[in-house]
Amino acid sequence: MKVLLPPEVRAQFYNRLLAQYSGYFGRVAASRSHLEQMTRDNLDEQRSCEQIDAFEKAIGCSIAGMRLLEVGSGIGLTVATARKFYGAQAFGIEPGDEEYEGTLKVSWDILAAAGLDKASIQHGVGEAIPHPDCSFDLVFSSNVLEHVDNPPKVIAEIIRVLKPGGYAQIVVPNYGSWWEGHYGIIWLPHLPAMLGKLYVRAIGRDPQFIDTLQLVTRGKLERWVAPHKDRLDIMGWGVETWEARVRGLGFSEYSALGRLKGILRTLHRLGVIPMLITTGKLLHWETPLMLTFRKVR
Repeated sequence: MKVLLPPEVRAQFYNRLLAQYSGYFGRVAASRSHLEQMTRDNLDEQRSCEQIDAFEKAIGCSIAGMRLLEVGSGIGLTVATARKFYGAQAFGIEPGDEEYEGTLKVSWDILAAAGLDKASIQHGVGEAIPHPDCSFDLVFSSNVLEHVDNPPKVIAEIIRVLKPGGYAQIVVPNYGSWWEGHYGIIWLPHLPAMLGKLYVRAIGRDPQFIDTLQLVTRGKLERWVAPHKDRLDIMGWGVETWEARVRGLGFSEYSALGRLKGILRTLHRLGVIPMLITTGKLLHWETPLMLTFRKVR
């Protein structure tokens, strides 16, 4: 088990993040315990390790020694983990405006606590990545694209800073699926934002958070990537990962995923998993979307 932060240091960051998340995610979390779990999960190095392991599996090689950029690096745990435990030259960007200022500051402090240079993470947004063309071997972004102002621009910027022959992975919730992970609720595929807000309000949750989201679907992501298709080799969308997780229930129960796993267990008992997977592949219910590609030129 990889440990980046001593327990007493982790406790200090937990208290800082809980106070910060109470303001931002308090309107989204189902309960105080859900909010506390979200905070613990975001400080879990094992979660970052799982993300990196999945990235390495998707691209078929180790990230050791490579220049990696995380777009939307959050509290910096994945950048720190990639540097400390995987030998990558990892960097990150995170917005520094009012909504994210506290997160950026926490990321710098986490890097310092891990004995790393806080300059590894810069203030920046995905629409204008503050790095030169072709400057990274790898680009990674997880649960960020749904929060940006201009997803096609972010994708174009990721491709711009990626070296020819380099790999990128964009992980994003699929709003063409049956699950909404921020609220931790069943979701009707392709539900428009207006109806989504009515639905969330009807189940007693604050709907305003939906206004901050891009409701990304497989179709939308394909359209955003299409202008660059002659420069990319699309390696996958995460369908195989989704199928394996649904069949084997082999995914960690971060945030509200324990609730999702409980639903899937019920579907296993009902014997409908084969039908769910067949239909899900046809209608693109895979979630999250895990777009992995290689830049060929």
